[in-house]
Amino acid sequence: MNLESVPTVHAEDVISLMSDSGVTRYRLKASIWDIYSKEGQTNWIFPRGIYVEKFDSIFQVEASVVADTAYYFGHTGIWQLIGNVKVINLKQETFETSELFWDQKTAQVYSDSLVRVEQQGAVIVSIGFKSNQEMNNYMFYSIQPSTYFEVKGDTLPRPQEEELKQK
Repeated sequence: MNLESVPTVHAEDVISLMSDSGVTRYRLKASIWDIYSKEGQTNWIFPRGIYVEKFDSIFQVEASVVADTAYYFGHTGIWQLIGNVKVINLKQETFETSELFWDQKTAQVYSDSLVRVEQQGAVIVSIGFKSNQEMNNYMFYSIQPSTYFEVKGDTLPRPQEEELKQK
């Protein structure tokens, strides 16, 4: 048995509440949370996914993050989220990608993967982006031509109406 491959701590069906200045602000849920410690370095692995909610002052969910797998590298302060990553920020904009990184030391979030962002009235598809950790100030690397914008109201004629007008 390789002891380096055995977690120092193994927890199942985890719900963890985190506070900021004595007020509960976050809830983390995970089916499995493994903690590995080696030579003063601690890494966390969430092999069956992670879900994190951010609460407002009256405990309403105002932002969330979900991913199929998550890693936290304690020595660098970097989170890596993999598979069906979905982030909803405070403006209720939705970010979806296959891989996302959060660097706690620089307070930056970034990805080099395809990302789909739903904003009010628009959908942006890009390969890669960078943002502050609040995800409200971001820059896209390569916006793809499949960017869509929502049309307000019913301004496009329906095919039946066009056919009736021609008769």
